[in-house]
Amino acid sequence: MFWTKILLTPLIMTVVTKKLFYSIISKPLCLRENYKKMMIPVCGGIVFVPSLFVSIILLNLLGLKIDYQEVILLSLSLISFAGFIDDVLGDKNVRGLKGHITMLLKGKPTTGSLKALSGVLIAFFTSFNIGKNYIGELIIDTLIIALFTNFLNLVDLRPGRSGKTFLVISLIFLIIGKTQPYFLVLLTMILLVYLPEDLKAKVMMGDTGSNVLGMSLGISSILIFDLYGKLIILTLLILLHIFTEKYSLTALIEKNKVLNYLDMLGRKGER
Repeated sequence: MFWTKILLTPLIMTVVTKKLFYSIISKPLCLRENYKKMMIPVCGGIVFVPSLFVSIILLNLLGLKIDYQEVILLSLSLISFAGFIDDVLGDKNVRGLKGHITMLLKGKPTTGSLKALSGVLIAFFTSFNIGKNYIGELIIDTLIIALFTNFLNLVDLRPGRSGKTFLVISLIFLIIGKTQPYFLVLLTMILLVYLPEDLKAKVMMGDTGSNVLGMSLGISSILIFDLYGKLIILTLLILLHIFTEKYSLTALIEKNKVLNYLDMLGRKGER
């Protein structure tokens, strides 16, 4: 009965939320060119937080409470809003985390630099409220959440790529983790309902959604792993960010048969 509630509630809520929001984001303000120069809604991930929010409310009414639900909902809502602002108002001429930070240091803030700054502040707030609060580990937790948030944004360059990356990592976390962050299970079910439209290039997740997925993985990391596990994750995230500043992740995926197969999986008509 417990798992039935956990699995079915977000599925039903996401179906309802999609119908409510997709008619709204089809307006010109939210339309952008995708990689094939097609005009589609850019902020499809706007359904994630409302679906999670209502799901948690219903689960609470059914007698189930998610650990740290207040902090998690607030953090994910704020980072989704920061992503939404970047999706609809962002200057796409400035690219990469380094580029946005450089503009911020020059006194010319972009929506991307404000999003990055917001990500760090929200990551610190989250870490402080659910982490160990030792200064060293607090810094590590903050960096993991902030870098995971940006990483899911970096991979969101083709239909379904960010969603599939989230599904793989979240499945690994749920299998090997000493504890199970149930909010991650809820988000996984929400994503499964959302993903078909993204794979068909009918809607883009945008920073509005990828920020939520990335931050969720970051929060899950600090809940699941001990200090040594978190240091491994932080090292991998730093290396991935260094790589993506110098090389194209899409080019790497396209040259690797296994990665390219996984990337194209579900993307009908694009092979």
